[in-house]
Amino acid sequence: MIKAQVSLYPDSQEEVRSLSGLNTQFLNEHGLDYDFRQSTTSLDTTITGSADEVWTALRHLFQENCRQGHDIVMVTTLTQWDGV
Repeated sequence: MIKAQVSLYPDSQEEVRSLSGLNTQFLNEHGLDYDFRQSTTSLDTTITGSADEVWTALRHLFQENCRQGHDIVMVTTLTQWDGV
């Protein structure tokens, strides 16, 4: 299992609330554990699940924001996670 801590930052004058996070339906369909936090400067998510599903979620998160025309910075910290 992998635990990913992901932060999205607007790369321009966009507001954080305009960014798209992973929706709960996507996360639930992929069997991922998650936690969301939004601050005034970033959109933060922690995702835990199988390696394939976490990588899929990260790719989806980045591509969806690019598709919507957002200029973003995505910072991710990955940890091998045994659930303990």
